[in-house]
Amino acid sequence: MIFKNINFSKEFKEFRHLIDNLYDEVMIYDDCYNIVYVNNACERHYNCSAESMIGKSFFDFVSQKNSTWDCSILPIVYEEKKPYMAHQSTIFGASITTIAIPIFDDKNNIKYVVMSVRDNPQNITLYNPNYVSVNLDNSTEYLLETNSKKMKEIIKIAEKISTVDVSCILTGESGTGKSILAKYIHSSGTRKGKPFISLNCASIPENLVESELFGYESGAFTGANNSGKKGLIETADGGTLLLDEISELPLTTQAKLLQFLQEKKIMPIGSNKEIKVDVRIIAATNRDLKEMVKNKLFREDLYYRLNVIELHLPALRERKEDIPYLVKHFFNIFNKKYSLNKKISDETIEYLKNEKWHGNIRELQHRIERLIITSENDLINISNFIKYQNTPIENNIFDDDESFSFEEKVDEFKAQLINKAYKKYNSSRKLANYLKITQTKANNLINKYVK
Repeated sequence: MIFKNINFSKEFKEFRHLIDNLYDEVMIYDDCYNIVYVNNACERHYNCSAESMIGKSFFDFVSQKNSTWDCSILPIVYEEKKPYMAHQSTIFGASITTIAIPIFDDKNNIKYVVMSVRDNPQNITLYNPNYVSVNLDNSTEYLLETNSKKMKEIIKIAEKISTVDVSCILTGESGTGKSILAKYIHSSGTRKGKPFISLNCASIPENLVESELFGYESGAFTGANNSGKKGLIETADGGTLLLDEISELPLTTQAKLLQFLQEKKIMPIGSNKEIKVDVRIIAATNRDLKEMVKNKLFREDLYYRLNVIELHLPALRERKEDIPYLVKHFFNIFNKKYSLNKKISDETIEYLKNEKWHGNIRELQHRIERLIITSENDLINISNFIKYQNTPIENNIFDDDESFSFEEKVDEFKAQLINKAYKKYNSSRKLANYLKITQTKANNLINKYVK
């Protein structure tokens, strides 16, 4: 029996309309592995319509090379005749939780298997008046799904330190996922459910960083809020504070942060009363802090106080085996976001594995988002990416993206400038003459941005 072919009453059609529009997926199999019903939520999970799935067999969606789910509990339910639950990943990057319930006839034979499937809602606002924090949603999903040996080791260490209250520093190039790893450490440990606050130290004017971190009393300085302001350290009490781009923290603020790490107390500006605060500090940077310590640009005592554990995230070009999964993950995310159904060819995915990805995962994410929005065809191929690659610098997507720091935008501009010039001159000597720099510096730029 296939539900779409039945002539339902008006009331039942209305009921089905409600089920079709549930956020959670509902899927029903008959007693022979055939799909008799699935609602519209399947589109964001499997990148295909309900109409195209109803009437097909479970085995149409599984194969040794290309299964829709990484593990399926349906055969187990048929065999053991009892409910099961499993966490799964789909071929398009969705992370889902499936509960399968067998429905029996009068002779205790399975008549249907009803599945309810949920993924982590991205665009639904969770109301919680108890604290202010960033939305953790499912942004850590693609960090966990990895074939990279380096990333597996990092995640393993992250899981260990998530249950221990130690400070740590996350290092790596811009766009490698340092803030995502920080969220994962927070949400995997004993502070889960408490505030997670993130501050980009480069985005706050130097004269305001201290007041942002430690807060201030009423009338503490000219322009201060009349009622005072709670600092981010106090706001994160019980939870985690991520200090992104900590290398940009002024030396005077570094001294006060060190004092807090040692005493676990803060004193807001203009106050003479200390406040005890329980917060975990995670620092992140794309710069060499050891070199900064050597050059007296970063406090040595603060560096060693923070650097109990250091995790270095590899660049995307060092974990190319993860690119196919990341591509499918972002296609799933942006198809859902823009209510589209774009796909990408296997040849294009292989092509992307050989790209340089100077902006790492963030660059991959933005390029896919732009292509999904602007591509006229439903199937995105290599020519679409090449066309985007040749987009003039002045039209680059990074220009209007406020999530990028000044240093990241400058680095992206350099990457495009060097690549464009090297394609034209094709030698370090000619590039050096064109840019009016030494040949040694030209070689260094080529090695960094081209090779």
